[in-house]
Amino acid sequence: MLFTTPNFDKALGGILENFIPQKVRCQQCRIRFEIFKEDIALYKKLLVPPPKLCPECRKQRRFGFYNTVLKFYKKQDARTGQEIISTFHPESRHKIYDLKYWWSDQWGGEDCAREYDFSKSFFNQFDNLNLSVPHPAITHYWKGVINSPYTIAGVNLKNCYLVSVAARLENVHYAYWVGASKDCLDLLNTSHCENCYELIDCYASYNCHFCHGSEECVDGYFLYDCRNCQSCFGCTHLRHKSYCFFNKQYSKKEYLEKIREINLGDRNILERYKKRFEDLLKKTVRQNLYFDSRNINCVGDQLWHSKNCYQVFRNDYGVENVRYGVDLVSGTKDCMDLWDVGPNVSLSYEAVEAVNSSNLKFVFFVRESLNLEYCIACHNCQYCFGCVGLRGKKYHIFNKKYSKEEYWKLLDKIKTKMLKEGEYGEFFPLSMSLYPYNNTYAMIEFPLKKCEVLKNGWQWYNEPKIPIDLVDIPEAIVCEITGKPFRLIEPELDFYRKHNLPVPTKSPYQRMLERFQKRNPSKLWKAKCDKCGEEMQTSYPPFQQKELKIYCKRCYNKEVG
Repeated sequence: MLFTTPNFDKALGGILENFIPQKVRCQQCRIRFEIFKEDIALYKKLLVPPPKLCPECRKQRRFGFYNTVLKFYKKQDARTGQEIISTFHPESRHKIYDLKYWWSDQWGGEDCAREYDFSKSFFNQFDNLNLSVPHPAITHYWKGVINSPYTIAGVNLKNCYLVSVAARLENVHYAYWVGASKDCLDLLNTSHCENCYELIDCYASYNCHFCHGSEECVDGYFLYDCRNCQSCFGCTHLRHKSYCFFNKQYSKKEYLEKIREINLGDRNILERYKKRFEDLLKKTVRQNLYFDSRNINCVGDQLWHSKNCYQVFRNDYGVENVRYGVDLVSGTKDCMDLWDVGPNVSLSYEAVEAVNSSNLKFVFFVRESLNLEYCIACHNCQYCFGCVGLRGKKYHIFNKKYSKEEYWKLLDKIKTKMLKEGEYGEFFPLSMSLYPYNNTYAMIEFPLKKCEVLKNGWQWYNEPKIPIDLVDIPEAIVCEITGKPFRLIEPELDFYRKHNLPVPTKSPYQRMLERFQKRNPSKLWKAKCDKCGEEMQTSYPPFQQKELKIYCKRCYNKEVG
């Protein structure tokens, strides 16, 4: 016998059957946004109704659900009462367990199972369930994470510190969205690098420092958009070059003599060259978008070898038929409205931090699962709805086990009611986020004041005066920007000594924020090429369009080569 949701399917079919491309007013920002025929095709394929919020507000909602910005606290373990390291603020309403215990078989989310109450709204009931089930102190899988306690969403990390959304790293510190790298500090959106410092959007480089948007470079300093270069300093747009100093060619002997005279270990000298490079960058030509020529029918930025993607930003290789996604890994296919998803996720909608799964809708922190809806922190599960903290379960609703027949019958009733009342089809509201708004990535791309956050009914927690890792450490350094103390770790000091670099005067968090500010946001604006005047799209915001020379791809390639 085939088990389905006939009443829900009929009700949803009535919405989608004659739904045509149109402009709709966003229920949050009140701006009208366009729903395209390609969007509707995916709604029908994924079996979801059209959204109530515009793409930007939906993205803000996803960004505001997850603490990936390297803020850690001491919070009581719900089991032992002891203080443990956590990404949850001490004032958080949520219960937490030590990471290793949370992943163990000694407890299960099914202990908090409950009946669905049709007299109450789904989200109110789910919020209560979410508050009763303990969450992992830090959102990631503890196995394969060795000597790396201050890390978030990491896989295969060894001897790492203050790293977030990363995989296959060793001896890497202060990094975000980084993969397959070793012996590096202060990285953003970088992979396959070694012995590097302060990189943004870089790939496959060795012993490079203060570089942005460069690939396959060796022994480089202050590089922008350089490819396959070796022993270059203060250069932009170079291809297959060596021994260049601020884009001027020198012999090997001349270059090495010039570099030998520069002591970047002297803070004043380093700052002088930073300023000189920043002045150069203000004058240098920028490409409207970073785009792979192997992309087919794609709109977005930093897309690599992908197909049929729209408004997708910063993806790994091989993403196909995805609309409105950010930070996606290879094998993500036939999806919509994603953040930090992959590898190998398909047929999914409104998902955050999901891996190796299919047919997910409205989920957060899911691994190796199939057919989950409105679930948080569920792993190796199938056919679950409205569940939290389950592992290896099937046919559960609100963490309660049902027979296959009972599951489909109850699910049909719940989803039909939710659809009628306007709840089904929307991700968890930000008022239900596991983290306060000011501790999430939303604060990076959608910065708001405390009063604005509270006016929206979202959470905001004030920061403790002293970070948790500074207690009883008298030699803490005071950040020159925030006035807050921070510490240095021994591997970090060893790195500065090895590479002749001065100790930083800004805290790791402040340095991370400044790297984010140098990276373009995950949004497109209309602009005109400063060379040919042709209309184009770019990820440079309007204020930067006025300050920089931004060329379309054709003009940029002619200029740079």
